[in-house]
Amino acid sequence: MTPAPTPPPVELSLDEYRYLRQLGRVTDDLLEESLRERETLTQCFRRCFPTLLSHLGARAIAVTTRDEELVEQTWSEGDWGGVFAGSLLAGPVGLSVHDTGTLLTQTLDVAGSPVGTLGVLFAGPPGDAGTTAKRLRALDAVAEELDTVLMLVHTASEKHQLILQCNEHLANPVFEAGMDHAVRTLAQRVRLPGFLLLYRDAVQPHVLHYRSYRHGQLEYESGDQPGSQLETLLHQHGTRLLHGDAGVLKRLFDGRSTEAVLISAATRSEPLGKIVVWSNEGFSAYAMDLIRVLASTLSQRLLDYNRERIHLSQFFPTVAIDALLLDPDYARHLRAQEQEVGILFADINGFTRICEQGFDSPRSIGRFVDEWSARAVDCIWQRGGVFDKMVGDCVIGLFGPPFFQTDRVRRAEAAVRAAQDIQAFTAELSEREEVAALCQRVKLPGLGVSVGVNLATANCGLFGPNRNYTAFSSGMNQAARLQSLAGFRETLVMESVHEALKQSQEPFVRKLQFGPLTETPVKNVAQPLRHYRLAP
Repeated sequence: MTPAPTPPPVELSLDEYRYLRQLGRVTDDLLEESLRERETLTQCFRRCFPTLLSHLGARAIAVTTRDEELVEQTWSEGDWGGVFAGSLLAGPVGLSVHDTGTLLTQTLDVAGSPVGTLGVLFAGPPGDAGTTAKRLRALDAVAEELDTVLMLVHTASEKHQLILQCNEHLANPVFEAGMDHAVRTLAQRVRLPGFLLLYRDAVQPHVLHYRSYRHGQLEYESGDQPGSQLETLLHQHGTRLLHGDAGVLKRLFDGRSTEAVLISAATRSEPLGKIVVWSNEGFSAYAMDLIRVLASTLSQRLLDYNRERIHLSQFFPTVAIDALLLDPDYARHLRAQEQEVGILFADINGFTRICEQGFDSPRSIGRFVDEWSARAVDCIWQRGGVFDKMVGDCVIGLFGPPFFQTDRVRRAEAAVRAAQDIQAFTAELSEREEVAALCQRVKLPGLGVSVGVNLATANCGLFGPNRNYTAFSSGMNQAARLQSLAGFRETLVMESVHEALKQSQEPFVRKLQFGPLTETPVKNVAQPLRHYRLAP
């Protein structure tokens, strides 16, 4: 290949002007028809190349550009003399002379963004300067029509690829990690100086969480990396930040362009969250289109994420849920496994009498049980336990799951601490005027609970069609029977609990006082229950 200098431009005659207009119209018509038929690039070039060769009077034509999958390819038509056209188009653009003829090439671009290279091969030597200039202008007329079409194809392909990548990132079982990857990928394609995601808490919809990014990198997050200004706005406005335009959020971005996109749930009028982006120079339509697509994808991901959190919130405290969902394989902690666990059964004393004589309607009973059980479950959670279930008015807690990182002594301590907490708050309820009146009506000395605590091996995990976290073992049955033996405001602990607590160095354990070891035969249990009474 012998490169030759690009010839200088010459005057444009009326005939050439008409020729170039005709060439442009022909090219435009071919491309429009291809777009109308929704053809692939291969089909498009197969349609266009023969007609263009005829109008150009050329021997061969080729285009090197990226296909719909953003992979670079070369499409060609005509006689290239056995040489791969792509290798010839890879050289410097302009005029070059080859054994196969004279090659003219031109970069295809829109607004300075290159999208490929167009090459036309003419038979024989270059000819005079006027001939070369005419051919270059003809090449330019074709390139102008191709530029826009290829940019459309590439933009659509890039957008599609980016959407696929973001979807793949957001499929990460760890929502926060997937979100970080998605924003980083987006920032690599479009200018994204500032990006803020606000989203509702699944269990407490009045609480908002946030993740704030600068140039694709996480800057602030609610919890571990709080931003002082964001925290102030959340405290002042709460979920109102999700409504309307960027509103008060503009205080964070004074003097900068902001755009806000709501993340909606199809079945709810209330938004799940909001994306706010900001920049000193504004955003292109292309960038905002990608951000809206991300918001749409986030809608389903947040629904799935919230569904997970809501399901887990039936059993675990928030701190345990957070830890679970930060593990991509968190399901392994929820599979059935045999472990020694602390077991607690707590039941309201005289509940049948209270229901029959103390309340005027089932609704009143329900409200009473709701309040007491919610506080009892909080006691279990605050001591690191899991809420197993509620049977009637009896609350059941497990200590050890879901991570089983504590030893048997810690599990026994936690179960006994929770028992004491439940006893304490239940006794305090008696001081409320309406509760005291209730107890007086049913002739009870006050509101109290009977509690049974055991330490035994159980098979723990998600079971049943509703995938409830629970445990099965004879130790669970023993704890239930033990609780039924306990009297008014009394806590009984199995011998296994008492033995474990002997190894504890905790000051609160050292202060505990127990009655003598007692053996009590119970129905359908082979051996008598060996237990101690915990002094109030």
